[in-house]
Amino acid sequence: MNNRRMRKLLEELNKELHSASGFDPETRELLRQLNEDLDEIAGDVGDTALDRAKELESRFAAKHPVAERIARELVDAIGKMGI
Repeated sequence: MNNRRMRKLLEELNKELHSASGFDPETRELLRQLNEDLDEIAGDVGDTALDRAKELESRFAAKHPVAERIARELVDAIGKMGI
């Protein structure tokens, strides 16, 4: 999966976060950090982006299924990039 697809997924996740309620400040900060990680994806962000995407996925699993699906796709995309 290319960077363009990952950016699209991240945009979808950001929209979902802004339209839904119940996201704590820590989750929003985690998403902000993931945004930064993916902005630097051309460099060497290592496992950081993958770890953050996985954590977001698990936070969303119970209450925010759409956000969880998008985060899972991000996890898959980052994993396929071999980072």
